[in-house]
Amino acid sequence: MNTLNLESFKVEVSNYIGVEPEELNETTHLYDDLGIDSLGIFSLGMYLTNTYEVKVPLSEVAGIQNIKDLYELICKFY
Repeated sequence: MNTLNLESFKVEVSNYIGVEPEELNETTHLYDDLGIDSLGIFSLGMYLTNTYEVKVPLSEVAGIQNIKDLYELICKFY
């Protein structure tokens, strides 16, 4: 079984949104801290699903609020 490393995941997220990986932690809120709106979350999700070659149902994305939520969601289908 493959496992996904949180640090490498943060690098992928930071590459997409244009911040340094050190600026991200598990509690970094996507809306409040990073200013990503719902369309941005969807775009980030598409980027990550392509990067990690996973299929995530759109209904699963609704509860995403922070980096930890996003990481756990991708791990669930990785």
